Amino acid sequence: MPSATMNPQEVRAVWTSEEGSMAKQTAENRWAKIIQGTIDDIGETANADDFDDQKRAESIAIQIALKDIKRRIEQNKPLTPLQDDGKLDIQEWNKQLAAIGQCSWRNCPWLFGECYMYRSIQRILNASKYWQNYDVFKRQKDSTFVKSRAAVEELASRYMQIVADTRFAQDESKEEAKKLLFVEMTEIALWGNATDLSLLANLSLEDLQNLQGREAIQKSQRNIVDNDTDDVWTYLQRTASQASRQIDIILDNAGFEFFTDVLYAAYLLDAGISTSIRLHTKDFPWFVSDVISTDVESLFEHLDSSECFPGRLYLGQLIPKLRKFFQSGAITTTSDPFWTTPFSFHELPSKAPAVFKELQNSYLVIFKGDLNYRKLTRDGLWPHTTTYEEALGPLGKQSGVKILSLRTNKSDVCVGVPTQSKVDALNEEAPGGAWIQNGKYAVVSFNEGQ
Repeated sequence: MPSATMNPQEVRAVWTSEEGSMAKQTAENRWAKIIQGTIDDIGETANADDFDDQKRAESIAIQIALKDIKRRIEQNKPLTPLQDDGKLDIQEWNKQLAAIGQCSWRNCPWLFGECYMYRSIQRILNASKYWQNYDVFKRQKDSTFVKSRAAVEELASRYMQIVADTRFAQDESKEEAKKLLFVEMTEIALWGNATDLSLLANLSLEDLQNLQGREAIQKSQRNIVDNDTDDVWTYLQRTASQASRQIDIILDNAGFEFFTDVLYAAYLLDAGISTSIRLHTKDFPWFVSDVISTDVESLFEHLDSSECFPGRLYLGQLIPKLRKFFQSGAITTTSDPFWTTPFSFHELPSKAPAVFKELQNSYLVIFKGDLNYRKLTRDGLWPHTTTYEEALGPLGKQSGVKILSLRTNKSDVCVGVPTQSKVDALNEEAPGGAWIQNGKYAVVSFNEGQ
């Protein structure tokens, strides 16, 4: 068990050969299916009647190359150096692979292996003439978002009736109610990768104003195994007089989760918590559904569509409000190649010092989702009672980065559980470590970096 002074580099990372791990399940059952999905998508696009013949011809070579990746995964072949595609990062990938040593798809560090797979897909597209900017996951992202119709329309209704109510926002006597609203909006962002809103407290304006939401909030937080919401609120209240309060959000999934992230950003601005929001997207399609720059306009195209979302009463009021935030520069988007590397965020100070400096200067940095959490904690098999600050390594104590992680548990790492007795209770409640894998439990982990 690591001590308080243990070097995070000594904590063992999860490998795909780990019995009973999510890593092993993913390598054996999911990766080949993801590759097959990209093959099918390329084929469907190329078979359209109006498709360019040259692009169609090139699609065949792309599908053949993708099938080779699938075959190598299924046959548990070794991971081999990536071939040059004209991008500067290939050498770094191969250097890290060499440092790992001989490994195969079912016996490699999970974090590296999965990142390597997505970079392998993009390498094939990069090496093509016509498909370099093609998103092999767009169809899947769009389809999933449209299926979340009821949840989108419900959240639009709640936002316009509660958050956008200026009387509520300006009422200084409602400080406790404002905290409840912060908790509720944070939980919407937390559970945003599921369209099931039953995990939320669903507070009405009356609930908030009469403080009837306390019990509902407490009930909704039962499955949050590390909950630092109070600490975040205390930090925000203590620093509210700062002139510049830019919040950075390192995004996770497109579609419904991105919609909840944009709503959360709008809330942070409307409530006066933040003066500006910067959303960090990925440079290329990553982990199936991560947000890339083109997903931003795609979000609005879907929200504008009465065919996708016929309930226009509140969406019709909300969409212009959200667009205005983007048009005014209150919400901006940015990207950096570091987010699509195999490095954990422990390497951020050395591998992307400019990004690290930006995050140090940020008022609050919100990391969304499971992959970001894995990278924050170096995907290490820490004891679950390890403090979040310790697991953050160089991004923890005295880093100067104020980090809030909103993550539903879908992998093999989880830290910050207050006591061993709590861990034991969770293991009894969800046997076999299901509480760190099934997405029904979560963390709201905060570290002020001081």
